[in-house]
Amino acid sequence: MWIQIRPSKNRLRTDSEREGQVDLLFFKLAIAMYLASALGYLLFLLASSGSRAIFAFWSALAGFVLHALSILHRAIFSGFFPLATAFDALSFFSWLLIGLFLAMRYREPSPIFGSIATPIACVLMLFGSTLSYQIQEPLVPVLRSWWLPIHVTLALIGNGIFALTAVSGLMYLLQERLIKRKRIGRFHRLLPSLEALDTLNRRGVPLGFFFLTLGIISGALWAGSAWGYYWSWDPKETWSLITWFAYAAMVHQRLALGWRGKRAAILAIIGFGLVMFTFLGVSALFSGHHAFSGVGSLRGATGL
Repeated sequence: MWIQIRPSKNRLRTDSEREGQVDLLFFKLAIAMYLASALGYLLFLLASSGSRAIFAFWSALAGFVLHALSILHRAIFSGFFPLATAFDALSFFSWLLIGLFLAMRYREPSPIFGSIATPIACVLMLFGSTLSYQIQEPLVPVLRSWWLPIHVTLALIGNGIFALTAVSGLMYLLQERLIKRKRIGRFHRLLPSLEALDTLNRRGVPLGFFFLTLGIISGALWAGSAWGYYWSWDPKETWSLITWFAYAAMVHQRLALGWRGKRAAILAIIGFGLVMFTFLGVSALFSGHHAFSGVGSLRGATGL
């Protein structure tokens, strides 16, 4: 699937617009590599083969590097860290998600995580490509602040970790179901053990909560420096706070009450649902100064 950018009507192609096509090229190549990786992992699941898993891993790594070049070139081209649009936010989140998977591979080498992480990244990037790629000019001065990459990166790292804990939660439920039904076969052996999945949840949820907390604090400090007040009860701020309380309850239940296993897995899945609603749903349904460009109407300048 090839992404085509539709230029705005009655708009001349400037040198800066032509420069912007370079990062789009890297973006498209990254999607192609992620799709190749997802296909490789799918073939691995259908018929276990070490060579297919290795091909899928190196394709994901190549896509990660190309994706990084896309983000870096766009940052240089635009003159600020590119996180002002939903396109950029989804692109950066996908890149972080693949990066977390690649880093986690050395702790949990099971290819099953790659078979989920790469398709999720593809879906997010393809969805992002349907939204507006163009940066609205003149850019709001507050978006040129260094608080932008600090705040958004911290929040998205937390979201990426929550995504992995949600995936581990889904795997836990599936693995537990297979064991209870005594379906001990090839697919059961591909999945990590229940203990390993529960350990990922136990470590991941507090770590993600830590980054979410830093993201909210940095956002408040950014608001204070830009507008003179730290909290405005903007819809995204409100839902971020709801998400924070939800994960605070999970951490408390996990550490203080000893919740684990199936209940912890279900809560991780529900929590990530809140994360994605806060990330995308709030911008689509409510107006506010946190709304990404191109999301409020769900109409953009790009197409498939």
